[in-house]
Amino acid sequence: MKSCKVGLLLFFVVVLVTTFAGPLSAKAGFKSSPDVGERFLDIHTFLFKIAARNGWSLIVSSEVNSPVREVAGSTVEEALNNYLETTRYRWRFYENCLYVAHETDLDLFFRQLAELELTMPRGQGSVGFNGNFVRIDLEMLCNMLKSISGVEIRSSSDLHHSVMMRAADMSWQRVLLAVVYLNRFRMDRTDYSITIFPAGS
Repeated sequence: MKSCKVGLLLFFVVVLVTTFAGPLSAKAGFKSSPDVGERFLDIHTFLFKIAARNGWSLIVSSEVNSPVREVAGSTVEEALNNYLETTRYRWRFYENCLYVAHETDLDLFFRQLAELELTMPRGQGSVGFNGNFVRIDLEMLCNMLKSISGVEIRSSSDLHHSVMMRAADMSWQRVLLAVVYLNRFRMDRTDYSITIFPAGS
């Protein structure tokens, strides 16, 4: 009986560690030093270096921009807020991904995310998407997502765009939805295909 109780206790400890390791790790990342080896950086370089250091995914709206400036603050969280405090851009961390976009787009995306994911094609299997792109052309990204999903994913001929992102085992559906909605694109989808259009088209 005693060995059984010890076994159960160890099981619950493992479950608790597994459950809380992600959030605790993320919290530690935001409380860590913002020093990434350079004192003056634009926000894109800073975001990419911080995400890579912590093993986070990263999706940034193409609108987000800043001049090269001093990385100010004693933690990553403070430095992020200092970069964005005089702008309408905000950041949010969710399921190991750091999202940065206009505050209105960010709020709308997360309010609708659960419903949006239910309407996406399932595709083939649940293979995670991985990649590091300082800039990737939208057409190329669509082709890569198409190859792992089995879904016909394409951008319209009049949509020429590039995005900054880092994916660490993200679902292709989440990647595509974030890129589309944080950049205010429009998406038409069926059970077997997805086409992305410019906003207002």
